Amino acid sequence: MSAAASGPPAPGNLAFDEAGRPWSPRYRDVYRSRAGAFEEARTVFVDGCRLVQGWRSRQRFTVVELGFGLGVNFLATLAAWRADPQRSQRLDFVSIEAHPLSRSELARAHEAIGATGADAEALRAHWPLALPGLHRLRLADGCVTLTLAIGDAASLAARLPVAADAFFLDGFSPARNPAMWSPGLMKSLARLARPQATLSTYTAAGAVRDALALAGFQLALVPGFGGKRERIEAIYAPRWRTHPAPPAPPAWPWREAIVIGAGLAGTATASALARRGWRVALLERRSAVCAEGSAQPLVADHLHLAPDDNPLARLSRAALLLQTARYPGQAPIGKLQVADTDAEFQRQRASLASLAFPAEFASVLEADAASDLAGVRVRRGGLWLPLCGAVDPLERCRGLLDLPPPAPANPGPREAGACAGDARLPSPAPAPDAGGGDGSIAWRPRSEVLRLERCGELWQALGADGRVLAAAPVVVLANAGEAMRLAAQSAHALRRVRGQTTLLPAQMLGGLRTVLGGDAYACPMPDGGVLVGSTFDDGDSLVPDPEADRSNLRRLARMLAPAVVDPETALLQARAGVCGFRFTARDRLPLIGPLPDEAATRACAAELGRNDRLPLPLMPGVYGAFAFGARGLLWSTLAAEILAATIDGDAPPVETDLLAALAPARFLKQQLRRRQLR
Repeated sequence: MSAAASGPPAPGNLAFDEAGRPWSPRYRDVYRSRAGAFEEARTVFVDGCRLVQGWRSRQRFTVVELGFGLGVNFLATLAAWRADPQRSQRLDFVSIEAHPLSRSELARAHEAIGATGADAEALRAHWPLALPGLHRLRLADGCVTLTLAIGDAASLAARLPVAADAFFLDGFSPARNPAMWSPGLMKSLARLARPQATLSTYTAAGAVRDALALAGFQLALVPGFGGKRERIEAIYAPRWRTHPAPPAPPAWPWREAIVIGAGLAGTATASALARRGWRVALLERRSAVCAEGSAQPLVADHLHLAPDDNPLARLSRAALLLQTARYPGQAPIGKLQVADTDAEFQRQRASLASLAFPAEFASVLEADAASDLAGVRVRRGGLWLPLCGAVDPLERCRGLLDLPPPAPANPGPREAGACAGDARLPSPAPAPDAGGGDGSIAWRPRSEVLRLERCGELWQALGADGRVLAAAPVVVLANAGEAMRLAAQSAHALRRVRGQTTLLPAQMLGGLRTVLGGDAYACPMPDGGVLVGSTFDDGDSLVPDPEADRSNLRRLARMLAPAVVDPETALLQARAGVCGFRFTARDRLPLIGPLPDEAATRACAAELGRNDRLPLPLMPGVYGAFAFGARGLLWSTLAAEILAATIDGDAPPVETDLLAALAPARFLKQQLRRRQLR
């Protein structure tokens, strides 16, 4: 189901009652108990769910909440976590909110209830735009993650990629907002629950008790808060479970990984793992980072908007927001998506009106306003996307590898024994339950991997003459076309695409100050020139082709007002940019996630074909991040966050249906459904 199925999120519409307390005109109810916001949060939710006992000495602990509201429950939970010396190493707080307040409204509400302190200030400072989907904020040096899920609770709860240890039910009154307490929603929460997960809420309404009991929660009525006679506390302990329990986090023998390929995808993934305490060997067959498909002077953000908010639109939006949070110091220059025709401009206007996105994320500009903003005259108006931009991929990759050197090996390294090459292997980093350790990246250029070989719990990356280049329990293939061969993948049928960019001197389009998108794209260069691109054809040669430059310039000219750029004149002053190969899947979405074991899948194809719910066999510890096409900048950030979270046992940053849309196994599943796999 599309996130847009329930429409764009409606604003919170904050008001204040006669006593100055935050109040919702929509639900005609106060946001917090009149007896005290933080007192209620501590008594009903922190103590009611027995969080301090639950997270004690745990690696990670996850709270799922219905109704973020003013964030009081989150702030109270964070305060209790900080105050406990035996707290979990990580705290994940996931909250669903259909009607988020604006940042200014949140600040007014916090002032009214006395929400002061550094955590409340950080929450307000990083408060996301009211866009549907998951928004991730990190606090406490990255040990605490707040995931704000904006949208309809019934739709989102069924698609959250989390396993919950505790539930806070804090929607508006069941009498005024019954959809927030429905039996179907309670069943969706039960699917997220770990055994013995706790639950608490301020209400004792009979309909809520019935819905929770039907979902498998064992209830107790306890004294209420703030004048209420009773409220509910519960434990998830069904007599039988009709759906599988959330999977346990992966158990790795040690926290080491091999990443193959040092372009945008590989360096981003290696960096994300290292930030989580993993030791990473980054292998690249070239002598430098960013030497193949990512090798362009600039790469731009290509955000996709669609009136139905389809998976591509949702994924590119999630990727852009993750990138904005990951690189807060890199101010985007914005992108103007110029309409190809007058009819397309009207479609852009209608689409954005139906999506109702905030202007800080997207707006429609007429031709004159668009030209003034871009610094050059454009033929038509278009979409203004202020969070988009362009970066130097080589600079990005180098920056991602600017980490401390690898920790020295422990005495007495393990040996490979009877495995190929009988080579000595690196010492293990601490296992996850040992508290992790400082992450590092061992950068290894000129290390071409010819094959992968399984040896006990390890994957060995073998080079020429069977030499072991690296060994680890986890391998990430971020090397585009070569990934298919190394992992014996044949169901994906990637297309290799030739792309060539063109460089214009500063005097040709020197006024440009944003990225232009449309029939072509154009990016202002630091030296005043302009990068124009890009072709997208099936050529085999990487020798610059003048016809490719002519194609780029003709498509650019169609976006600009007449006489701004003459393609043939510009061709005399232009020079070829960079030619490279990109890889795309047939559905134009990247492949991000665990890789299927095709041989094992074929061996049991008949059984798998009869039951679409059966999971496909996977290559243990092998993941992919490739087929990025023209969206290498966005997809690399998204892939890094998804893979690092998945490998490390955390919740990925996008919903389960989007993870399925990216899964490398999706094409194998299609063949099984069509009875095409033999």
